[in-house]
Amino acid sequence: MNTLLRENRLEDVVDKSCKDADMESLEVILEIAARCTDANPDDRPTMNQVLQLLEQEVMSPCPSDFYESHSDYC
Repeated sequence: MNTLLRENRLEDVVDKSCKDADMESLEVILEIAARCTDANPDDRPTMNQVLQLLEQEVMSPCPSDFYESHSDYC
């Protein structure tokens, strides 16, 4: 997956039934997923960081209070 993301080949990663999805959002989600599956656990974001990234990049402009009290790892 990481190779396909680096080569900007989202169409080879994303299911064909998602063809109408926002490609920018999908790219952000896949980049976050790639970080969560990094070979080095120390380089993986915490769940707190994942939630912040999703809220900043994909979801509504109003972040939740959830990540303030949680900091689990992927």
